[in-house]
Amino acid sequence: MDTLKKNEEIARKFLKVEKALNSARTPSELLETLFRKLEAEFDIPYIWVSVVKREKDDLQTSLAMPRYLWERVGILDEGSFDTILPLKTAPVLANENLRPFYKLFPENRKFFLKSIAVVPLTLHGEFRGSLNLGDASPERYSAGMDTSLLQHLAEKVSERLDGMLHSREEALSRTGTGVSDSSPDAGVSESE
Repeated sequence: MDTLKKNEEIARKFLKVEKALNSARTPSELLETLFRKLEAEFDIPYIWVSVVKREKDDLQTSLAMPRYLWERVGILDEGSFDTILPLKTAPVLANENLRPFYKLFPENRKFFLKSIAVVPLTLHGEFRGSLNLGDASPERYSAGMDTSLLQHLAEKVSERLDGMLHSREEALSRTGTGVSDSSPDAGVSESE
């Protein structure tokens, strides 16, 4: 398959993933759909997100995800992210010296990686974490590869999460409660 056809096929797959995200109504549905579609379309064995741990931050509560999704979320301090994603605006691809990237792993999870793509995610225009894609093949991701489609997808995920969390905050402020009863994730905690 020549390069142009291969690139067109990759673009089509990214578009399918992006369109599937439009049906998600909650942050957990969005991430579940993202993980499932990326796995199906690109045969990526390791997909997870990492979020910045901050003092007085309610992001974990705001995401309101069931336990099985939290198992695919790594939490680390901003200083560690500074080492991994110094620009916080552009994806980083690597297939050498992967030890610093292990900090991105969810707690109690280890992946056999030989290459990784780390893509920044933002909320309200502020860096909040990353979408991480790993593979056992060292050829899957390497510095110098084009990341424009991956970056575009991460921007769409960020926009959708931003909108969902903003809508949830508005609903909570109107009802004056800590959990919105209309959310499909209402009442679901990490310990379930």
